[in-house]
Amino acid sequence: MPSLRAWEALGIVTQFGVTCAVAVWLGFLLGNWIDGALGTSPAFSLILALGGMISAVTGTYQLLKVIARRKGASR
Repeated sequence: MPSLRAWEALGIVTQFGVTCAVAVWLGFLLGNWIDGALGTSPAFSLILALGGMISAVTGTYQLLKVIARRKGASR
């Protein structure tokens, strides 16, 4: 992958942190609500929080692919 400028690298790290925090938090809250409605223990909370983490990693990977493609096209 071509070298990134400092601002691009900072943007990627920040995007991953915010996306991860929000996705995991929302997944946990939704799972907690479902667990409360169904009377299950933390099953849905854990599953949806893990799903949020997977979606954050996938979204960041997609961002990295777009940046790499754009860097390759500008050469």
